Amino acid sequence: MLKGHKGIIVIPFFILSVSLYAQTNSVSPYSRMGLGELYPDDFSRGLAIGKANIGLRDRLFINLSNPASYSQLALTTFEVGLEAKLLRQQQQNPDLTIENSTTGLRYFAVGIPFTDWWGTALALKPYSFRGYDITTQRFLADSTLVTDNFSGSGGINQVVWGNSFKVAKGLSLGINAAFVFGSMDDVNLVEWEGNTFDTRIEESAGLRGIHLKYGAQYQHDFSDGTQLGLGAYFSNSQNINADVSNYIYTISGNVELDTLAGSGERSGSITLPGEFGFGLSWGKTDEDILNYAWQVSADIELYSGSEYVDFQGRQQLEDAYRFQLGGYLRPKYAFEGLRRNNFYLFNVEYRLGGFYEQLPISLNGIQMQDYGITFGMGLPVKERNMAPGEVKVSTINMGIILGRRGTMENNLILENYLNIYLGFTLNDKWFIKYKYR
Repeated sequence: MLKGHKGIIVIPFFILSVSLYAQTNSVSPYSRMGLGELYPDDFSRGLAIGKANIGLRDRLFINLSNPASYSQLALTTFEVGLEAKLLRQQQQNPDLTIENSTTGLRYFAVGIPFTDWWGTALALKPYSFRGYDITTQRFLADSTLVTDNFSGSGGINQVVWGNSFKVAKGLSLGINAAFVFGSMDDVNLVEWEGNTFDTRIEESAGLRGIHLKYGAQYQHDFSDGTQLGLGAYFSNSQNINADVSNYIYTISGNVELDTLAGSGERSGSITLPGEFGFGLSWGKTDEDILNYAWQVSADIELYSGSEYVDFQGRQQLEDAYRFQLGGYLRPKYAFEGLRRNNFYLFNVEYRLGGFYEQLPISLNGIQMQDYGITFGMGLPVKERNMAPGEVKVSTINMGIILGRRGTMENNLILENYLNIYLGFTLNDKWFIKYKYR
């Protein structure tokens, strides 16, 4: 077994080499496909309940999964989150294992309830990560051994501005407008056995564009205090601009000797696939905490990966889907017998969930899967020295995802991962009019 932040997995005619640098947020060979490893819209709290948030109308937490949710916010909300990822990658023949890790700030967001019928949110978060280093070997007709090393880095970020409006009793509509930007850099080093000269192909794509997502939510109140929430979102396939530079060099060692024909710069576009999701939630609210005492939710999402087209006109992805299930409770408010008990752990929000995803990546005739279980806690922070009329709620959000992606069949890579999330949510009541006698 090979351990550490740098390792090599050797497969017959396939070598996987993974290196971790401070700026690298993905160390997966699967991030070579499409726009890389897609990052979920959910924040720390949503990730801990299996990412099942589409039908959830939350009053104290920002829910980017469905832009119709912002109109339900009761207080101005700030969210920030960090992630640490531990990754173990395995192959079957030969039997080798390496371990890697990544860490970083993952999101910052603010949500504001301007009126009883209008809420807005602004967020900065990743759209995708890319980081891989893959080596393959092949023989030409004259038995010359050729080694190809493929490496990639970069990623896409997004600034999201969302607005939600209550248009009828229990019904809200919303839209997220995301400005996506970033770069994807790929290098192919071709080494010829017995030849002094090799070839290096460098390709870099600077991406930018607007991506829209539409959402709807309906909430029905029952006489026993429970609520049923239904939600859906839709995003059609959309094009974003790509400024591409492609250079081909003849090299000797690390020295560039010549720039070959075909090098240059051009403009193009990338087609982002359409998405659709539907979810429902059921829970019981408690006005003492401005939120649910307990809640369960379930989602199904469809990803039209076959619509993806890169700037070279290649269609690298497949259609995909995912199921998500989760829930949470705060014992002090979920169970009447604990209402007067001030034991801190009874006031903690406990979260649990799970998910299964058919990924849009297909290799060696196998479409990859990703599945796991999630856990988390919301630790309330007691506010002190508040002025009359002030309302402040602060929560430390801790979450864990234990997941598995890929397979060891057909010389592919199995990835077991542990994602640890730490988020902070600050709620405050703005626009207070103080009165003095």
